[in-house]
Amino acid sequence: FGIPYVGSGIDLVPLNKAQRKEIVAYNKLHTPNFVIANDADSIPEINLNYPLFVKPIDGRGSAGINEDNIIYTYKELPRVVKKITERIGQKALIEEFIEGREITVGVIGYKKPVVLPIVEIEYNSAKTNTFEHKMYDNEIIHCPANFSKEDKKRIKDAALNIYRVLNGKDYSRIDMIVGKDGIPYFLEINTFAGLTMDSKKDEDGKMKVHHGYMGYAAKAAGMTAAEFIGNILESAIERYGLRDKDTRKLTS
Repeated sequence: FGIPYVGSGIDLVPLNKAQRKEIVAYNKLHTPNFVIANDADSIPEINLNYPLFVKPIDGRGSAGINEDNIIYTYKELPRVVKKITERIGQKALIEEFIEGREITVGVIGYKKPVVLPIVEIEYNSAKTNTFEHKMYDNEIIHCPANFSKEDKKRIKDAALNIYRVLNGKDYSRIDMIVGKDGIPYFLEINTFAGLTMDSKKDEDGKMKVHHGYMGYAAKAAGMTAAEFIGNILESAIERYGLRDKDTRKLTS
């Protein structure tokens, strides 16, 4: 409709994990090897190194993810694929499970994107970041993450390259695993990343607002909430060439 908006469009980048991984691999960036299963009865030949990890191809927010999604033998695979394809209603992305340190890296901007401090996510009595573990703020967060200067540069360079080859706009969060070999492996990009800088619970102690990972990074970078959101908005204004126009139209 020709209405300016903030962030990446509803296109290749935000919707399909497999296509993103193919683009990343084509550009000589690291991502776990993978195959796709349409259903439990048509799982392709698995020439991957175990353990494996199975997740929805279009999912977000850790939907459909629990510790059962880590696969150690082939006989476990059909049951988890069936859960994804029938209960979640999506194809199953089956990839090699990289053991290492889980991190996520926020990026803001378009023409001159800026990489925020690295967030490391540790699990509290869990093997992976399940829906409950993530959405109820049960993780152990380290931000800025404790990496050497050389490792930080390697991780941030990888995040920036991934953001660019996937044509991220204004803001995104890149999820990676730093393997035991020191290589940051791309898992996915979240172009609808949560931007909350705090968490809130209701009177019964139930989580109402999940603390966004980019919110942790923005605070570590010394940003206020207004500066954080403002920087993202400024990126969109510049991208649309609205700097010298009547920006009041954005709020009309």
